[in-house]
Amino acid sequence: MTSRLALLALLVLLAGPLPADAGQYETLDYHIQQMIAQSAVNDEAGVQTFREQLDNLPRPEAGDAAQAQPLFQQGLDSLNRNQPKEALSALRQAFIADPTDAETAGQLGLTYLRLGRLKEAERLLVYTLALAPARSASWLHLGQVYGQGGDATRAAGAFANAYRFAQDRPRLAGQLRQLAATDPVDTVRAGAAQALRPGQSTPASQAPPAVKATPAADPPAPAAPTAASPSARTADPAANAPPTGGALLDSLRRGLSNLAKPANTSVPNADLRPMSTAVGDNAGQQIYQNSIPRTCLIVTFRNGKTDSLGSGLLVSADGLVVTNHHVIENADNLAVKCGERESVARVGKRSKEPDLALLTTTLNRVDGFVLNGTYSQELIGLDVFVIGNPYGLEGTFSTGVISGLREIDGVRYLQISAPISPGNSGGPVILRDGSVIGIATMGLKKGQNLNFAIATAELIRSGLFDPSRMKTSAARGKSP
Repeated sequence: MTSRLALLALLVLLAGPLPADAGQYETLDYHIQQMIAQSAVNDEAGVQTFREQLDNLPRPEAGDAAQAQPLFQQGLDSLNRNQPKEALSALRQAFIADPTDAETAGQLGLTYLRLGRLKEAERLLVYTLALAPARSASWLHLGQVYGQGGDATRAAGAFANAYRFAQDRPRLAGQLRQLAATDPVDTVRAGAAQALRPGQSTPASQAPPAVKATPAADPPAPAAPTAASPSARTADPAANAPPTGGALLDSLRRGLSNLAKPANTSVPNADLRPMSTAVGDNAGQQIYQNSIPRTCLIVTFRNGKTDSLGSGLLVSADGLVVTNHHVIENADNLAVKCGERESVARVGKRSKEPDLALLTTTLNRVDGFVLNGTYSQELIGLDVFVIGNPYGLEGTFSTGVISGLREIDGVRYLQISAPISPGNSGGPVILRDGSVIGIATMGLKKGQNLNFAIATAELIRSGLFDPSRMKTSAARGKSP
């Protein structure tokens, strides 16, 4: 087993939040969450797409099965005798000896579930399903984890996958009916009941809670950026070699057909105009309708396959799109969809610090967002609206406030309470006047809505592109 994968297995086993450099686990979790999201809307093709992507990820080398087997059997015997604490000790040792065995990882996840240690249970079960995506029992246990954690939507998606991959579907259906009828936790019952009614939507009040806003792309957003010199802001060497448009757009369309979409994201191009600063009582609805044609879904491709999803914002009438560097960092090719319009894209410039990239597209004839260069204490407490594509759920709209101003290694951030998740990275953070005040970038997994956006003031001063090509408002340092 490679040292990197051995480290990943150890990180999965340890209690507490994963450190920011545990990017491989975030990659596995992203694909599992996508399978749950597609399953929750009964999209068989979507589930299979992300299962295939999981199967194509690098596989670990086998551990010491001879050492692990007696420890596994000891743990399983303890678990069958309803002695989870004893089982935990033996199964942990078995997992350390051979962390590539899905049966050991799955039983360890079940043990954590029985002990009520939901975070560890989730981590082990996600890891198990990355090793064996069709392991029905682990999907069932993961559904119980999410249900006991109060998340009926993800519970339903996981339960539906348990049924989808079950070899004995009548037996699995019976287990779900028992959970729906007798489990003491309301959200477990609701999730199991929903899984027994495929194709019916879960109430919006039970939508999944926010998770860490690590990038939709595989590498995770760093917990604290590291400094980079201005010379790091260089043009992409591949910018002069545009990708083949037809193939990328066809792939984009196929991928989008599998994603859950909002009820109405269509705004006729003829009616597009710069956003009015006059908003009434329905500010959120007006901002959404004005902003959705300028908010972009970014699809990255590697080795000829769809790799990951992220967000971006259209910032000029000639098709410039801003996103995070980490969204496009490992992409061979790119495509974007802003509103109802699609285009191939290429990297114009990029910078790791601040974590920004500028894309060029053919999406002209639409005015970009108005950028707001304010960065002062007067921003704290103002309402903000975030639009993006968390877990590929296109055009998701969330609200919150600016909670604080933070400077990390010389980069200015806004701390916001609006929920964001993997896939939101690179999307706009919008004030009530419709101007963009930040670019959603990262969040802390441990905590309640501790999320961060690069301040637009940082984007304006970055030198990444010519600000005169776009609209700006509220000169830097001036209150909106």
